[in-house]
Amino acid sequence: MSDDFIRTDSTLTTEQAVTKVQEAAKANGFGVLGVLNLRQIMANKGVQYGEDATVVEICEPNYARQFLTIDQRVAPCLPCRIAVTSVGGKTVIQTVRPSSMMRMFENKALDTPARETDVAIEKIVAAARA
Repeated sequence: MSDDFIRTDSTLTTEQAVTKVQEAAKANGFGVLGVLNLRQIMANKGVQYGEDATVVEICEPNYARQFLTIDQRVAPCLPCRIAVTSVGGKTVIQTVRPSSMMRMFENKALDTPARETDVAIEKIVAAARA
């Protein structure tokens, strides 16, 4: 797996892992903006998907302000999204590493807040491991 992702397998069900991600986000100063059950959304449109797929959208307002103040082009990358999916019955939690995403803007001023956000997101993902 590329270093561009923060990823862990979990012993929890996807539903339990989604709850853990939400709790850990709040414990680390992030707000939970939304939870998208992609499997259900697709089913509502007549598209069947055999695995669980949920995206938890989180945001820490101080980091968001820093990113937007430095470079408003980052707006489409906000909020952070953590995916909780099942793969053959195993639960996987993953997201794109914020520092990897910010590299595309080629703006060194984004490096520090992106690395700080990486650390916080790593804690959130790790909390859903078990």
